[in-house]
Amino acid sequence: MNTDKKFLIKRSFLDGINREIIISDTFLKFQNKDLKKNPFTIFEKEEIAEYKYGIRWISFRITYGRDYQIFVRNKKGEILKINFKSYFGKNKKEYHQKYIDILNVLWNNFFDEIAQDFLKKFKNNESFKIGNVEFDEVGITIAISGIAKTKKTKISWENVRTKNYYTYFAIYSSQNPSEINRGYNYHDDWNTGVLYSVLRTILKSKNIETY
Repeated sequence: MNTDKKFLIKRSFLDGINREIIISDTFLKFQNKDLKKNPFTIFEKEEIAEYKYGIRWISFRITYGRDYQIFVRNKKGEILKINFKSYFGKNKKEYHQKYIDILNVLWNNFFDEIAQDFLKKFKNNESFKIGNVEFDEVGITIAISGIAKTKKTKISWENVRTKNYYTYFAIYSSQNPSEINRGYNYHDDWNTGVLYSVLRTILKSKNIETY
C-alpha cells in the first residue's frame, strides 16, 4: 500500500514552478533543484535528525506577506529548506493549512519516532540530550544566559515546569521562575517540537503537568 503524502508548493513570485514534496514512511523528497535530470533532494528516514519551523512576516514599510518555513537537518549536518510564500493575503488559509499538514506528516512519519526513542532511553534510566537540554533520572539541566556567560542549571523533576506559546516553548523552575528559565524557539532552535513532546510526556507520567 502506497502511503506517500504529496504536496505541491510555489516558493515565491520569482519561482513559479510547482515544486513537489513527497513524504513517505522511509524518506523525505523535495523538488528544490532546477536540474531536469535530478531535481530532488532526498533524505532517507534513518539519516533525519532534527527539524525546526516557523512563519516569517514579509515586509517593507508595511507587512504584505508570510513566508512559511520548514528546515530538516540530517545526521551529516545537511539542511533541507522547504518554504513557500503568501502575498497580500492571497491563498493565506490554503497555504497555512498546507504548512500545518506538512508539519503533521513530518511528525507522524519521522519525529514522533525520534521522540519515542528518547522516551525509551528515559525509561531505561539513560541520560540524553535534546538540543542543549540534558535529561537524566534526577531532572534536567538547562543553559541560562547571564550577563557575562551562559550557566548550566539543574532542575529536579518535582520543580520542572513548562509553558507553551505560539512561537516558543519555555522551561522554568517552580522554585525560582524569574531567574531559572529558558525559552526554545520553534523556528530558531532545532527539535523544539521533539523537546516539547518528550518533556511534557515525562512530566505527565510523573503527575507534575497533566493538562
